[in-house]
Amino acid sequence: MKSLQIYLVEDEPLIAETIKTLLEEEGYVICGENDNAKAAIFDIEQLKPDLIIADIMLDGNLDGVDMMNHINKRFDIPFIYLTSLSDQMTLKRVTQTHPSGFIVKPFNENTLVANIELAYQKYKASVSSVTANAHVDSIFIKTKGELVKVAVDEILYLEAYDNYCKLYTSKKKLLISHTMKYVSEKLPQQPFLKVHRSYIVNYTKIDSLQEGYVFISGYKVPVSRTYKDNLMQHLNLL
Repeated sequence: MKSLQIYLVEDEPLIAETIKTLLEEEGYVICGENDNAKAAIFDIEQLKPDLIIADIMLDGNLDGVDMMNHINKRFDIPFIYLTSLSDQMTLKRVTQTHPSGFIVKPFNENTLVANIELAYQKYKASVSSVTANAHVDSIFIKTKGELVKVAVDEILYLEAYDNYCKLYTSKKKLLISHTMKYVSEKLPQQPFLKVHRSYIVNYTKIDSLQEGYVFISGYKVPVSRTYKDNLMQHLNLL
C-alpha cells in the first residue's frame, strides 16, 4: 500500500522538524515542505500530495487560509490547519475553506495522527460517493402520491426552501421533501455547481450572466461572491 504523501507548510523550523520526524516514524512520507505560501502553492501544484498540513501564520503576503483558497479552486486535496490562532475571525475564515481538520498548537502526536487518518478517510469516502453517483442519469421524486422520473440533464437548478427543496426543469417545478444538501448528494457532481447558499445550478444550462445573477431558461438565479470565482472557472470564456 502506498504511503500517504503529505505536504507540510510551517514557518517555525523546530515545529516543522518535529512534525516531519513524528510523521515519518508513523510511516508517512513528507513529499515537500515550505514556510512561504506562494512557494508552497507552486510546489503543491507540481507534487499533488495526498494531504496538506498548513499553518495559518506564514512568512510573506499570503497566510495559510489565502493559500488554501487558491489551492481549493484548482485541486481537490484534503488539508488540515495547524495553528496557534483560534479567534472568531480566524475561525470564520477557516470555515469558508472547508478544511478536513483543525489542530490548535500545542498538539501531541496522537492528535496529529488521528486528524490525518480521519481527514483522509473522509476524503476517500467522499470520492467514492461521487464515483458511485457519476453514472446517475435520472432520479425519481415522490410528489402527490406518485414517483415521478426526472432526467438529470433536464434539471435547470435547485432552490433551498426551509427543510424542503424546489427542483426546476424547463417544463415543471417540483417540491421535494428533503433538504437541498440531501438532494444534491444524490446527483452526480457534474454539471451541478453551488452558486449561492440557497441555489445549485446546472451550469451547462446557463444562457447568460449579469452582475450577481445567471439566467437559465427565463429564470433569474442569484450568484453570491463566495461562489462566483468557482462558477467562472467552469465556463468557457473568450
